[in-house]
Formats: sequence, C-alpha cells, structure tokens
Amino acid sequence: MKKQSLLDVQELKTNFYTERGVVTAVDGISFSVEEGEIVGVVGESGCGKSVTSQSILRLFDEKYSVEYEGSILFKGESLLEKTLAEMQDIRGNEISMIFQDPSSSLNPVYTIGRQVAEAILLHKDITRKEAYQKAVKLLELTGIPSPEKRALEYPHQLSGGMLQRVMIAMALACEPKLLIADEPTTALDVTIQAQILDLIVRLNQEIGMGVMFITHDLGVVAQVCNRVIVMYLGQVVEEADVRTLFTEPLHPYTKGLLHSIPKLDGERAEKLHVIEGTVPSLTNVPTGCRFADRCPQADATCLEHAPALEAQNDGHKVRCWHASAQKEVETYVATN
Repeated sequence: MKKQSLLDVQELKTNFYTERGVVTAVDGISFSVEEGEIVGVVGESGCGKSVTSQSILRLFDEKYSVEYEGSILFKGESLLEKTLAEMQDIRGNEISMIFQDPSSSLNPVYTIGRQVAEAILLHKDITRKEAYQKAVKLLELTGIPSPEKRALEYPHQLSGGMLQRVMIAMALACEPKLLIADEPTTALDVTIQAQILDLIVRLNQEIGMGVMFITHDLGVVAQVCNRVIVMYLGQVVEEADVRTLFTEPLHPYTKGLLHSIPKLDGERAEKLHVIEGTVPSLTNVPTGCRFADRCPQADATCLEHAPALEAQNDGHKVRCWHASAQKEVETYVATN
C-alpha cells in the first residue's frame, strides 16, 4: 500500500524582486515527501536548497520581495492559498524546521527551557507549567544531559552541539508531521554530527514523521536518506532512491559530486576530482542546460536547448540530453 504524500511540490518558482530585476532562485522544481520518509536535498551552496525549504513555509516577505508560482500541497491542502495567520498555525506545529545556525536562531536573553516551552504554548492549549515540564522532557529526549539544569541556562552557556539539540527539541515540540532539517550538522565535529544524525533517524522511525534533509554532504545522505534530490542553479537535475543514485548516477553533475568525495580505502592513485568552473549567476542563467559550461559531455544541443527532467526507470529522473543513451550503453555492458 502506497504511503500518503505529506508534501507535494509541483513546478515551484520563487521569484525575488531585486535592484537588478526579478531573480528566480527556485525555478520549476517538483518533488514529494511521504510519511516516514527521509528525502535528501543536495547540491552546492547557492543551488536553491534553503530557498526551497523556506518557500515551503513562506518565510520570505511576500509584500515587497518575493512571489511564488506553482503549487505546494501539504496533506492535500494548498499552502500558497492559505493566509499568513493560517501559515502561522502550521509553522512549528505541523511543519517544523531546524535552521543551519542555532546560535542565531535562539534568543540570548531567555533561558533554554522558556524558549522551548514558548513553542509549545503557541500551538497547544496547556498551562505554562505543563509546557515547561514538556520542554524538559524534550531536552531529555534529544540526549541533553541534566535537562532540568540545562533548561535554566542561557544559549551562550551551551556548546554548538547542545544548541543544535535544543533546536531539534523545539522543532519536535508539537510532534510535527513534517520536519525540514536545513544542514543541521554544519560546523559540528564528527562525533556530535553522528549523534545528531542518529537522533533524527531514531525520531523519524519512532514518530513516523516525514523529513526533508538539506545538506551538501553526500556521506550524510548515504547514511540517513531513503531518496535523494540533486539541485543545481535552482532546478532538480536528478532524483533517485539513495542506492541507485550512488551506484548508477546519470547526470554529470551528480557524478562530479560523487567523485569529489575523499576515499579512505587505501592510497589515492589520482588527485581529488574537481568540478571545473563556477555556478553561473542567477542574473545570467544559461539558455540551454544550466550545467553545460562545466560539463565535459556538453555539445551544441546542450548549449542551445534546456533539457526536461525525465523519468528513466523505477522513479529515477534526470535532466540531461545524454542520459538515455548513456543508460542504454550501461545496460548493454551489464547484460553482455
């Protein structure tokens, strides 16, 4: 039986009004997140990962700076058609987000316990005492030692790893159906990173919530995700289940990212792979394939015509003119 789609994004565009004109940071992306599924969103800095996540929650200034196109359905209801008051009821309640930098997301003049309790009081009809008690239990759930003591402390008294756990506690305070984790392990040491990842996976399994996991670290993707979306310059260029993406990548950009991962299985025979060139500016988007000027396989067709995101097999989608021919060659080699 197919799981119900929690989030269904179709042809989403996020247009910003700037001094240089309208800039489309997210350009026609489509994807879904199902109940109990962890979907990874990967790509270089500036590819549109964070803008996509914040567009889902409509966090940008819609009056002066941004306009959305397409559709965002959450549990079958359009988020783009809801009022800002209705969105306020959804944010932190049914859809929660863990931001990249916890130190800038927490108020330095309020205690940890008060800030976690505030998130609960905003959406639940309970007393302040009950909310505070639940906040302490949430801190304990995220693995913070001596949660009663930490709840009385201020953000500057906690380490980066502790603060990230506080942000997770706040995000889970109202038991959301969907969790958006925007690079939750950035700037954390390896040990703390592993603990945070284990925590997210464990809570995903226990609560059954869907997770949209945004990162640039493919090693993290391999560890926690079920399905992966690769973004480049505001578009989805490849989508597949995690095993297929790592064993049979089709897009040259995805291959470049995978080849750039350092290997620890012995001495490296060659230098670490580098994707040549830089990401084009959003004010000067290429006419054809957006990766063409950095792609070793690009030809005249790639430079002049933009490819569509097309399905290959078993849900594997790719935006590349040469993907079908390449897949035929790989299939022939594997069967002969």
